[in-house]
Amino acid sequence: MTELLQAIYTKISWIFFVYGALLLSIYFLGVILSARAVKRNKRRARFLEVKDIVSATDIPSVTLVAPAYNEGLTIVENVKSLLSIQYPFYELIVVNDGSKDNSMQLLIEKYKLKPVDSTFIVQPIPTAMVRAVYKSTEIQYKHLTIIDKNNGGRSDAINCGINFATTELVLCTDADCIVEQDAILKMVRPYLEEGDSEIIACGGAIGVANDSDIREGILKKLRVPKDLLTTTQVVEYIRAFLIGRMGWGEVNGLMLVSGAFGMYPRTRLLEVGGFNTKTVGEDLELCIRLRVHMEKLKKKYKVVYVPETLCWTEVPHTYEIFVKQRDRWARGLWETLKLHKYLFLNPKFGKMGMIFFPYWCFFEFGAPIIEFLGIIFMIIFGYYGLIDWNSAILLFTAVYLLGCIFSSVAVFFYILNFRHYSSAREVAELLLASYLEPFLFHPVLVFGQLKGLYKKLFRIESGWGTMTRKGFSSEASA
Repeated sequence: MTELLQAIYTKISWIFFVYGALLLSIYFLGVILSARAVKRNKRRARFLEVKDIVSATDIPSVTLVAPAYNEGLTIVENVKSLLSIQYPFYELIVVNDGSKDNSMQLLIEKYKLKPVDSTFIVQPIPTAMVRAVYKSTEIQYKHLTIIDKNNGGRSDAINCGINFATTELVLCTDADCIVEQDAILKMVRPYLEEGDSEIIACGGAIGVANDSDIREGILKKLRVPKDLLTTTQVVEYIRAFLIGRMGWGEVNGLMLVSGAFGMYPRTRLLEVGGFNTKTVGEDLELCIRLRVHMEKLKKKYKVVYVPETLCWTEVPHTYEIFVKQRDRWARGLWETLKLHKYLFLNPKFGKMGMIFFPYWCFFEFGAPIIEFLGIIFMIIFGYYGLIDWNSAILLFTAVYLLGCIFSSVAVFFYILNFRHYSSAREVAELLLASYLEPFLFHPVLVFGQLKGLYKKLFRIESGWGTMTRKGFSSEASA
């Protein structure tokens, strides 16, 4: 019995070792690729500056679509932010998705809205019924359209906005986001630069604005959040966007453009039927479906990321809300991978089928499962005395330090290139969060992911869920 357990322990240990070594290798490669991508982006920015784009007459037109549901606490402030965006050919469509609060009334009063005739507008993507379409009587809000519709969920609301858009590009965000004024100018740059490959999706980095100073819908002063949970999410977002997605973008391996800030050609969105309303992972699913569509058309394409933080959002400020968010993300990942399982190791889809999609299956989907199984096996084999605890502690310490190094590199890389957090105190707070993350943040993250997977495994019904927000402060304390 002991020999059998020893043999099982040896084999399982090798599986975990190989899995961990592959994951660390991918992280190292991501750092190298993201550094190269950021440098290339800076060189391109010097040749095609924002002022050149503003003065051009042949740049693509853009509609920003922002779904809103029960956002009365922040809706007026955030629409101000979206209206302040600098771009010569720009329309804003805010879709009120059947809010039960006073969101619609606040918009009508603030922006002097009046209903307009919309019966002539063709709606190629089926959505919940549109109650009314509003335009402002004030000339300064002539680019604003408000759509009031029955509740159908976030994806349904965005699809409604896509239907009503008349521009070449559609930028999808959320009504509770604060968007940089020059965000669209930077987002269209890849569409102007690429020649032989069509850009089917472009994403911008998203930052955390909790406890920052927001005035008139504009981020005036960025601050490190006051509590550790949200500060750790700052580090997580920096690492994910700057190291993860920029690295994958360098090899055209991006499978996800964040739903909070993603730009797409409207014609391609219509060709694939818009966002999938039957999954809570609609941003990932859409990106994969667009890639599959282009593969079938045998056209060259790219999914790209702009490294500058162009959109600021409020992240969960309590562990309860955080777990609900990661539960939903895990369910969305399950649904998307299951829906597109035909891609797995399918050579017909090139690198996407042979490398990129399997990565998501093994490492994005598999990581929390592997961690959970690792704890179970450690308890079992520890009980039978098969674990060399001195070696195990050394290994755990090495893995912990490597993780901290990756986070620290991401933080310093971000600060050196974009200088959003510049004071010594802010840097120290972010580094402290990086080193505490494995103990106070990561276990809760894994719990949330496993909770979502558990629901899918046992077919427990669970919808989008709600995120209670504090709202952005107009005068955050120093």
